[in-house]
Amino acid sequence: MIQHVQVRNYKSLADLSIDLERLTVFVGANGCGKTSVLEAIHHTVRAATKGPEKVFAHERHGDWVYTRGGQGDLCVRCRTASGEFGIRATPPAGFPPPADQFQKGRWEFHVTPGGPGTDVALAPARRLIFQHLNAAELARPSYPDRDPPQMEHTGYGLASVLYAMLGRDPDGFAEYVKAARSLVPRLRNIRFRPHAVFKTEHELVRFGRDTVERQHRRRLRGELILLDFEHAADVSARTASEGTMLMLGLLAVLLGPNRPQVLLFDDIEHGLHPLAQKQLVAVLVQLLGRFPDLQVVATAHSPFLLNYLSPDQVRIMATGSDGRARCGRLTDHPKFAKWKDEMAPGELWSLFGEKWLTGPEAGV
Repeated sequence: MIQHVQVRNYKSLADLSIDLERLTVFVGANGCGKTSVLEAIHHTVRAATKGPEKVFAHERHGDWVYTRGGQGDLCVRCRTASGEFGIRATPPAGFPPPADQFQKGRWEFHVTPGGPGTDVALAPARRLIFQHLNAAELARPSYPDRDPPQMEHTGYGLASVLYAMLGRDPDGFAEYVKAARSLVPRLRNIRFRPHAVFKTEHELVRFGRDTVERQHRRRLRGELILLDFEHAADVSARTASEGTMLMLGLLAVLLGPNRPQVLLFDDIEHGLHPLAQKQLVAVLVQLLGRFPDLQVVATAHSPFLLNYLSPDQVRIMATGSDGRARCGRLTDHPKFAKWKDEMAPGELWSLFGEKWLTGPEAGV
């Protein structure tokens, strides 16, 4: 797991130092930097694993993610039980340029410390997935273009992942359906139906001395998810509720063949009824107990979800008057000790708010 992350000059995260638990949930107003924390961790692990050139589309990517008015390099450092690894991006000379000159300078990206030390420190977090699931994408019929099939970060490919699980690991699929029943009321079974999937392919065609690119659509045999409920069978995933599809997608990540060591999940409770949020936390706790190498770092907006967490698992974020993000533990609030035995974490967040992070005793 990633025990600690330090971020400098990444978007609104001008200078943040954050301790992480095996289950950590960030809350706060829209635009306060919650998702940026997940993105910074994601970019750092991918860069350390695959190389910066595979992560940043071009050397000028830093123009857009560098903190406005920042000073010095863009840095992200992650610490695991095995050591530290990170990325450092050095702005080009004369940065920041005039507005019409953005994407003109050359950034330099480096993985730190580099070499065997990075590989050792990265080992507990190498299998990292960042998900921001979309119900419509989860419900789409799909055809696998990788073996084993994988979901995209939006959830597209869920049908292929589950169909492959059914064929290759029937016991694992049965366990998946059992977990889904605990989260989705009246769900009885998950089945599949063949469905056409069209894929646009590109090929180069030569005419004399000229070569042109041609596109054509190829019809493939994909799979569509069918759901059987207590009072309705053969329900297409495309007509199922948003909350149902989001739950199926999350479980596929955590119980599927490509289970991560670190799951970064944006808007983890999106579309879920408060009682389903309670069950979601119960399932996460169960899976964390079952898989000692699993860590879940998520963002949320629901105080109901927090009520089922321990206070030390909650991180609160806010934006200061300077536009920079602040982050603190719920347990850091000066009146936490007074109220901790009287209120659940979600109630404490509702009482304290976030202003105490950006001013002396404001909002207390």
